[in-house]
Amino acid sequence: MQTVSVLYGRGSQALQIPDGVAFQIIEPIGTATSESVEKTVQDALDNPIGSAGIRELTRTAHKILIITNDNTRPMPSRLTIPALIKNFYLAEARYDITILIATGLHRMMTELEIREQLGEELVAKYRVVVHSAIDREGLVSFGFLPSGEELFLNRLVAENDLVIAEGFIEPHFFAGFSGGRKSILPGVAGAVNILSNHRPANIAHPRSTQAVLNGNPIHEECLAAARMARLQFILNVALNRNKQVVAAFAGDVEAAHLAGCKYVEERMTVDVRAADIVVTSNHGYPLDRNLYQAVKGIDTAAKALRKGGVIIVAAECIDGVGHEFFKQHLLSCGSVKELLAKMSAPPSEIDKWQTQILARVLVNHTVILVSAGIERELAERMFFTYATDLDEALDMALSITGRDALVSVMPEGPVVIPRIQ
Repeated sequence: MQTVSVLYGRGSQALQIPDGVAFQIIEPIGTATSESVEKTVQDALDNPIGSAGIRELTRTAHKILIITNDNTRPMPSRLTIPALIKNFYLAEARYDITILIATGLHRMMTELEIREQLGEELVAKYRVVVHSAIDREGLVSFGFLPSGEELFLNRLVAENDLVIAEGFIEPHFFAGFSGGRKSILPGVAGAVNILSNHRPANIAHPRSTQAVLNGNPIHEECLAAARMARLQFILNVALNRNKQVVAAFAGDVEAAHLAGCKYVEERMTVDVRAADIVVTSNHGYPLDRNLYQAVKGIDTAAKALRKGGVIIVAAECIDGVGHEFFKQHLLSCGSVKELLAKMSAPPSEIDKWQTQILARVLVNHTVILVSAGIERELAERMFFTYATDLDEALDMALSITGRDALVSVMPEGPVVIPRIQ
């Protein structure tokens, strides 16, 4: 009997793999946290890629906007935002600094969640605003994207002298990689732009996938939006299994982001054999705080699986399904084939993209859900098979595939880039 630990919530779940069952572990190259995280971040700020440094950019600016992630991302803002401000040309008291939380179309954060994410000191010292994509009064036009779509962004982007964004880089299941330009679109964009960018045709595009930027229509439009927003400087980090900073990249929104993506791709790409069963996580808390986010782990697992194989996903989902529109899309159809057809057709609707990707997996694979935050009845109505723990789930999967199956385990879920040999 072999025991494997899979990230789950703030801890992990143990999986017992019976003797005689062939398995492989799919995890990225081990990357220890740097000796000094502060030094790693400072070195990035001292050596900006493709742009002037933050000190020079703040020489004449007065009103400064710092865009950061919401609480579905493990961004170490308590460390990175003070590091940014410490490098401003003048003492921070000379500036009017606002922190804008980029929610896209995620739900608004509560005051308690903001304090948990940013820490008491940052909340006390600076104005903190949570973006709303549906508040038309809070949006202003920035002109027209190459697609012809008018770009609406949070009005704070227009009202500040300098716009900075921070984020973290990991593989993203349809935008190629997270970070960089995504702070603007979808981060602080209007609902109309997010819906257009995430429309069914874009989601179905063969280049709209994990670890692909060149020719990816979603990425390219996001980058165009970031340029139109005058996003002048980014600070992006790469994290290890324990959500610790292992590398940092600062500078131009495209050049610094590409450098970070290259670093992540080199360390996260793993050659694998196509499996009959893939056991995955969604990288634990906060990435597995709801079922909506867990689709990322499910889609990544499908990339390492034979057609007809079984996916087992362990996601705590302390917020339950997390997105009401996503839930209603799943409950609106009588079969996965109907679901895929409906989600793949116009018009674009909130959370339709996530459902479209999940439906694409469900048509070809059985997906077994292990989650304390989702009830069995609801899971089954949403086309999942339900199990109380990973051991039960593996028994169920082996009964489907046979005990001569090859089992792959992805302890860290969607941060890995599986490449089938």
